[in-house]
Amino acid sequence: MPTSPNVLNYHIGKGIVTFKETGATVPLDVGNAPAFVYTPKVTKLEHFSSREGIKTKDFTAITEIGATIKVTIDEITADSLAFFTLGEVDATVPGSITITAMTKTEFIGELKVVGTNDVGQQVDWTGTVSFVPSADFSFITDKDEFSKIELEAEVQKNDTDGSFGVWTVRDPALVGG
Repeated sequence: MPTSPNVLNYHIGKGIVTFKETGATVPLDVGNAPAFVYTPKVTKLEHFSSREGIKTKDFTAITEIGATIKVTIDEITADSLAFFTLGEVDATVPGSITITAMTKTEFIGELKVVGTNDVGQQVDWTGTVSFVPSADFSFITDKDEFSKIELEAEVQKNDTDGSFGVWTVRDPALVGG
């Protein structure tokens, strides 16, 4: 893999997002996801010495760590709407799918993005998350634009290694990509 500085390290991210709910046997492809954003959360407690005329910071303690993921989905399906509404999908009536909204408190499972970009290293991420809705859903759009569903996921700490997900960087040129 190229070391820095190197223009081959520039990245235009693309990828495929899947979610496998706890207890499910196969992951669900969530469809086209134009945005997948990982945000670390670090809470610090700063200490200041008052021994001089101006308080000076002499210590910083990390008191909390975590991470969130924001995913934008623009394929409106029963499954993606179920994530958004915290609902259960019922496909027992032929030709009709219903979603009973707010019957779940969260969706927990493995979220994964596999990089498919042509420019730069391909970056994958896998982790356990808890999905919650994070924005509005427009049944009718006032502009000529596609509807989208925005979800936020709280990344859960891995019981085995204590991580908040596993990142993999792949160089497509080295793997025949």
